[in-house]
Amino acid sequence: MVRTLLIDGDILVVSTGAALEKEIDWGEDEWTLTCDVGEVKATILATIRRIERDLDADASVITLSKGLTFRHEIYPPYKAGRSRKPVGTNEVKRWLIEEHGAKMKPGIEADDVMGILATNPRIIKGEKIIVSADKDMLTIPGKLYRNGEIVEVTPEEATYRRFVQTLTGDVTDGYPGCPGIGPKKAEAILDGAPNGDLWAAVVATYEKAGLTAEDALLQARLARILHNDDYDHANKKVILWTPDTTS
Repeated sequence: MVRTLLIDGDILVVSTGAALEKEIDWGEDEWTLTCDVGEVKATILATIRRIERDLDADASVITLSKGLTFRHEIYPPYKAGRSRKPVGTNEVKRWLIEEHGAKMKPGIEADDVMGILATNPRIIKGEKIIVSADKDMLTIPGKLYRNGEIVEVTPEEATYRRFVQTLTGDVTDGYPGCPGIGPKKAEAILDGAPNGDLWAAVVATYEKAGLTAEDALLQARLARILHNDDYDHANKKVILWTPDTTS
């Protein structure tokens, strides 16, 4: 069976660029940052090839983010606190898209592209493995390479992790979740959900905190990494999640 890796290009570009940035002291308190973008490109290619060898992969697809997304539209503070990108980031992304076939869709993030490709049965045939250190990818059912091992995420585990994220929020991405709820408390709430209805337990927790079901839904939509069914391929539009199912 053909094995294809879905590689988080955002993490790869930013981590490589940041590692290779250099400070130059021009004297008289004048400093600049510089980066050999050619070195960044070569390092990224070498990293991709190494991952392919390590995982015995036949092919890989790099995914990238660029510009504002649907999450910014429904929640303007989304990722407002993120720090600057390394020198040369835009050029490296352009190069990956134009010369190495990296995938990027306007209005969604690299994570979403991976989620769509991983859950679409037709676009990529055979075995697919997401390669990302981002814990958000634990909300996508399928195979994930993270922290040096391949883990199998079941649909039930993916839903559970997404609702944990809905309750806790994400400081890095800049959405708050439910006040006063950390990971352990979120897991206790979900583990004790009456009749196993996780969404009802999420809503009840928000209402107990003086918020509404609409507040819970907004946070759930921010936390959900897109699956194939969350994207209208013909019109290139996101289909916002609705709680008519626990999936």
